[in-house]
Amino acid sequence: MQLYILRHGIAFEHSEWPGSDFTRPLTVEGMEKTRDVIKALVGKKNLAVDAIWSSPLVRALQTATIAAEVLSQAVITVDALSAGASLKGLLKSEVARGELPKRLMLVGHEPDCGLLTGELAGDPGGSYEFKKAGMASLSGSLKPGGMKLEWLVAPKDVL
Repeated sequence: MQLYILRHGIAFEHSEWPGSDFTRPLTVEGMEKTRDVIKALVGKKNLAVDAIWSSPLVRALQTATIAAEVLSQAVITVDALSAGASLKGLLKSEVARGELPKRLMLVGHEPDCGLLTGELAGDPGGSYEFKKAGMASLSGSLKPGGMKLEWLVAPKDVL
């Protein structure tokens, strides 16, 4: 399996957003940069997916929708990817119990993206920092220590 983990793009700061954290959206810059990153990864890393699973928080869902538009895929909202996500929670989720896609993108939050990458790569104490709209590529089996980290890029690495 090929797994891509994408952190949501630039969102409004808590102090700039009067609503709840759940509804905090991407900024215009965040939307544009996210689209640019996805397009660049299609060209530079041959990014392609069979499914996109996203946290239900607005900023992540907006990021996933942008990725879905560029990659011609649909988005499935997965509560287990909400802020505070864990590999254990994801594996217990209903959507993960079925047959997994060969190429899957997960869209979530930090530090969850970094922790998930470390656990999958067999380095749960490792430091995997995801910048906003940063992405990692892993291959192997969706289980603790079952994957190899192929790359982890920040937007500045591909733009």
